[in-house]
Amino acid sequence: MVGAVSRSWSRTWSRPWWYTLALAAVAAACSTADLTPASVVPSTSGGPGVEEDTGALPPIEGERDPEPEGAAPLAMSTGVTIQVQPTDSGAALLSAIRGAKKSVHMTMYLLTSNDVIDALGDLKQAGKDVKVVLNRSFPSSGDENQRAFNALKSRGVEVQWAPSSYAFTHAKTILIDSEKAVIMTMNLTYSSPTTNREYIATDTDPEDVADLEKIFDADFGNKALNIPSKLVISPNGANTLHPARSHIKQLIDSAKTSLDVEAQSLSDNTVVDAIVLAHQAKVDVRVVVDAATLNTPNQKNALAKLKQYGVPVRGLRSPDMHAKAIVVDEERTFIGSHNMTPTALEQNREVGVLTDSKSEAVKVRQVISSDFDKGEAL
Repeated sequence: MVGAVSRSWSRTWSRPWWYTLALAAVAAACSTADLTPASVVPSTSGGPGVEEDTGALPPIEGERDPEPEGAAPLAMSTGVTIQVQPTDSGAALLSAIRGAKKSVHMTMYLLTSNDVIDALGDLKQAGKDVKVVLNRSFPSSGDENQRAFNALKSRGVEVQWAPSSYAFTHAKTILIDSEKAVIMTMNLTYSSPTTNREYIATDTDPEDVADLEKIFDADFGNKALNIPSKLVISPNGANTLHPARSHIKQLIDSAKTSLDVEAQSLSDNTVVDAIVLAHQAKVDVRVVVDAATLNTPNQKNALAKLKQYGVPVRGLRSPDMHAKAIVVDEERTFIGSHNMTPTALEQNREVGVLTDSKSEAVKVRQVISSDFDKGEAL
């Protein structure tokens, strides 16, 4: 389990000299990996929660349907615990990696932490089964993972570039000893566990672990795979139970009393409309987005639509908003790598998990509530 630890790590997530120079490029890569153009929606001046007379409103697609015909019921994963960052600067996660007894299989969008790279190399030299899939392409056309790729190779770690069939491999998962899956919103960079709002879900559900091993093996071997799984998996069609978009919509549609959404990027029309429909159904809705990445057309359009319908929306600046989380009725929680964008839901390799643990739902909802209260009106 990844949880809080009492002692600090003197070297945890230490920053090399080139870190400051690379930070801007890394931030751009993280914030634009999921963005696609959206239809223009006129902006309004109303603040969160304020109904305005805006004339003709843009149409809402579909209806609320928590049990769509032909779709499998939403299945929840058991044995899921969630850690919130920033709390321990990534010490518990690093300890979990170093504590592997047999194997570590990692898929990562962005890996720059020397501590993690060293931990993987040390495990390999200790005779453990260590394999890594790294994203190769970035919106900046840079080579942000090349240094990590070379360093892992030099330590004997089996490392592969992610399949080119995905727009981006944006997943952040770690399988430890084929016993637990760590499914995160967080990249393994220097700033992620220290300055970002992130969530780390540790999932010990045997079915999830087995499914994620299959996904990892397919991506490591550059092979296509469609599996029935209760995990939230992109690209579209990768999960024969639920395509990711319908998975997310069905979760939002199931909200009866409250809906809390925290997403760095939010532009998918289906997700936006589902949030609006929940608000119209008198569900208590709160949405938190990243206040620093609101200059893109798709974000502007989505936020304008939410505001037109009076959905309460805030932008968070500190900590840096990199989360992707949904809490429904303070009972069911989604944590994953998916931003709520068409690219993430259809074209990227993304992985998320759903849990109905009441304690974890309360924990995450409290964080979103705090972030909403600290956020600025948009």
